[in-house]
Amino acid sequence: MFGSVEPVPEQPLLGMFMRYRREALGLTQEEVARRMFVSLSLYRKLENGERPLSPDRLVDWSRAMQAPVWLLRKMASLAMPIPSAVEAGVWPPVLRAEDIEHLEALPFPAFYHRTPEYEILAANQAAREAFPWLIPADADAERPANVIEQMMTVPIAREVLINWELIVHRLLFILRVNAPGTVAPERLAQILDTCRSNPDFERLWTTDLSEEAFNDSLVLVRDPESGGQISLTMRSYNAWHPDNCPYQLFVLTPRADPSPSVDP
Repeated sequence: MFGSVEPVPEQPLLGMFMRYRREALGLTQEEVARRMFVSLSLYRKLENGERPLSPDRLVDWSRAMQAPVWLLRKMASLAMPIPSAVEAGVWPPVLRAEDIEHLEALPFPAFYHRTPEYEILAANQAAREAFPWLIPADADAERPANVIEQMMTVPIAREVLINWELIVHRLLFILRVNAPGTVAPERLAQILDTCRSNPDFERLWTTDLSEEAFNDSLVLVRDPESGGQISLTMRSYNAWHPDNCPYQLFVLTPRADPSPSVDP
């Protein structure tokens, strides 16, 4: 284990995300309270984690703040009356034979990741050939290979990925907003310390991402032989059935249109 994660109280985390959204919109607590039709005193208690955010209050808040879907999902998961902290994963991972067979059957680059820290747990043959710097670490390694660390520290990543900055910015943004209460603090510190060797880290880590950029699925890859551009569509999937698959499937497939998938 990388170290166990102590359960984190849900309400302080919910308050943190409320403050994050409010500050991103440039609003005061008083302005948000008016939008929610609650007193300033009550809103302050909600944002400070001193009062529980009920499902009805969460609905009121999301409407008032026009919360993006990713943020609403995160807050809803924290507001559920069940423990929301997830223990750190075991390394090396225990991957079922059927899951490896499923991964290898895919004809395009595909990986299993543990999110939101993006540990690389498995890669199929197509992924190993296309992105040899994004393959899993050996089972006897001290810790797993990590997508974010590799993206930030391996020079070829920036050479191969034409829209490297957007892809890395998205990964760091997901880590920053989803790590609290989910990723072991020791592991998060390791990832961030590794990434700080990249001079672009602080700017990317502290800068928010627009919802349009967050939802853009375009990956532009430079063809190593011709130097031309290859356009791919990225998709991340969580298994609905079976529901005991604890890792996320990440797949890259060819696309004809090299333009972004959302309007700026």
